[in-house]
Amino acid sequence: MQALVDAARCKESVLVAGLDPVPSRLPEELRALPEAEATLKFCLGILEAVEPYVAAVKLQAAFFERLGPAGMGIYADLIGAARNLGLPTIADVKRGDIGPVAAAYAEAHLGLYGATCVTVNPYMGEDAVLPFLEEARRRSGGVFVLLATSNPSSRQVQETTDPPLFEVIAGLVARLGKPSGDYPDAGAVVGATRPEIGDRVRKLLPEALFLSPGYGTQGGDASSVRPLLDHNGGGVLVNSSRTILYAYERSASDYREAAGEAARGARDELRLIGAHL
Repeated sequence: MQALVDAARCKESVLVAGLDPVPSRLPEELRALPEAEATLKFCLGILEAVEPYVAAVKLQAAFFERLGPAGMGIYADLIGAARNLGLPTIADVKRGDIGPVAAAYAEAHLGLYGATCVTVNPYMGEDAVLPFLEEARRRSGGVFVLLATSNPSSRQVQETTDPPLFEVIAGLVARLGKPSGDYPDAGAVVGATRPEIGDRVRKLLPEALFLSPGYGTQGGDASSVRPLLDHNGGGVLVNSSRTILYAYERSASDYREAAGEAARGARDELRLIGAHL
């Protein structure tokens, strides 16, 4: 977690760029290439363009897994390329198994592929989270536990029980996290599309680091991030994926230039509400 914090402070940015490459939305000049080659070239271009403005990069593993062995090679290459640019990486894998299976997933993404942090689904309880935390602690990494996600139907599961499931998961995060620099090594995924829940979760987890998806295309904005901030105006990293990746669709600019401008604009907007780490 501290690597994310240090990068955010160095860049004066809480923005995370998500890499979710959809082949049909790649720039026209790349679509003539083999899919794997086009994906790598596109993502490397995005990385270089956003590097000055973002604290970290989040890779959605599914978009690389679908390409088979070549895709996982690209996934590894991009984690390495981000590292060379000084950018920590969050492996958005949302794994949620237990015991040796969870340990194997953790070793793969935090060890073999070398991501700084991972996202974890806690539906099976602390047994699904602890193996990831144990691996993260061996490697000075961190884990973001799904708590209040940004998708609309999440409310049907996360808010309708008594007590709400998101409150149960908040207790799990608080119980399992251990001090790791400025924040515990167990953080929480809290969507920017649900500011009222974010405010409640912040009260339950005043010291935790949040990863907040849903900013941009899904409807979240700086004002909906504000309730997630801790009492110092920090504690949140804000992810933007499609708004940055496909900014060129709304611009006459090259895809790299458009992505850089979108990242800079998002960073500046988040600065206006005082978000920092």
